[in-house]
Amino acid sequence: MPVSRTASNTFIAISVLFSAICWYFAFSLSGDFGYLLWVAPIPVLYCSLFLKQRWAFLIAFISYLLGRLSWLPYLLSVLPVPLAILFTVLLPLIFALIVIAARSIILRFSHWSAVFALPVLFTSFEYLSFLFSRDGTAGSIAYTQVNYLPVIQIASIAGIEGITFLLTFIPSAIVLIYFNYKRQHAVKPLLFITIGIVGITMIFGAWRLRDHVTGKESPVRIGMATIDEKAHHSTYATSTEKQLHLADLYLNEVSVLARQGAQVILMPEKIFRYNEAEQSGILQRFKDTALAYHLFIIVCVDQKKNDYYENRAWVISDEGRVIADYQKVHLFEGEVLDSVRPGKQIGLFSRGGAEEGVAICKDLDFQQYILGYGKAERRMLYVPAWDFVRDGWMHSRMAIMRSVEGGYSMARNARQGRLTINDYRGKVLFEAHSDEGAPVRLVATVVPQYYKTVYSVLGDWFGMLNVVAAVVLMIVLIRSRGGRSRG
Repeated sequence: MPVSRTASNTFIAISVLFSAICWYFAFSLSGDFGYLLWVAPIPVLYCSLFLKQRWAFLIAFISYLLGRLSWLPYLLSVLPVPLAILFTVLLPLIFALIVIAARSIILRFSHWSAVFALPVLFTSFEYLSFLFSRDGTAGSIAYTQVNYLPVIQIASIAGIEGITFLLTFIPSAIVLIYFNYKRQHAVKPLLFITIGIVGITMIFGAWRLRDHVTGKESPVRIGMATIDEKAHHSTYATSTEKQLHLADLYLNEVSVLARQGAQVILMPEKIFRYNEAEQSGILQRFKDTALAYHLFIIVCVDQKKNDYYENRAWVISDEGRVIADYQKVHLFEGEVLDSVRPGKQIGLFSRGGAEEGVAICKDLDFQQYILGYGKAERRMLYVPAWDFVRDGWMHSRMAIMRSVEGGYSMARNARQGRLTINDYRGKVLFEAHSDEGAPVRLVATVVPQYYKTVYSVLGDWFGMLNVVAAVVLMIVLIRSRGGRSRG
């Protein structure tokens, strides 16, 4: 820390700006700058150790707020303005409070173990927010790292909470090592622990990426398509005429994909909307097509009941039978306002002896729910989806993280987003873009694989462990303050 007041203020201003810029780009929806998150907290956390508590809170809040502004245009496109602003301000507020708590622990106890304060508190916050948020894990800092395969393999053991822990532990360790550089008895254990955690994580990640599932899994050729998005917004004489026209467009895509050798065809979310009176006729057309081409079709539609809707995915076998009728469980706010009712259970089916599953878009934001597919040992999860253009990369990668946690392959077809096929380690094998609303096709051959993970067996053990540790930390901190005041 500079000695003079002027230099100190300059240093603090530069630190705030540096952290803000790093967070701004790291949080961008493109995923191109996730590596900046490893260094973003360092200047602010370091400065907090030299400042009074209120100033430490202020610089943490301002820098994080400036960084979160990269999400604001996206939030304004999907949320009412008050909610978008609330979300943008709330996260920096919580982050600043966590920094203040971590700062207090570090300064009060002056022990190397204080390095765990920031990661434990931040990981606990994220885990608890996952449990109670209507958006599940959306907003987790862990998703910024999906491009870095060795790093994200830790999710197969600890869930995405393991990634969040690493993202906050490394900056905390760097700050404390520099802060204590004259106290060798404190620096040595910090170096040992930091090198150990980073080394074990990277070695495990590299090993898992080299390891391969051995078995008799047969390859499957998957076809996915999206039509011109303008077709969904065209005007027709009647609603029935519009839905039949949309069904025809997608049935034409089935024919094209079938000629390219597709064995399973995955449609995106809500390809059309129909009422119960129209169900038998439209459904029969897809059954007949599946039987004619001897392939499986996964069709996702909106079904109108009396005064509400259900978002459903039909899995139609190569014999023309519906072998799964899945109802979307987790809804986004717009669907709730549109009188869509949620389902209650996961969607499982067997395709020629291959145990597979189906879920829909928003469902993949909820790791506790999707964990059921890993526990059921599915080899492939099919996901019809509909993104919001801006979040195409991010939302597809949020889904892919469920593959790492649960240990299964995944195919995801999104309107106005990404069409992806990935393996159980989160490696994207094939990808196409539908962000601009233009018609897109993707046909690829993959081997569905399942790899039992620690996370699929033990669930959120690491998140709960952090909550327990956070409670202990806060109790110890409060008691230490009480003891000093009595003294």
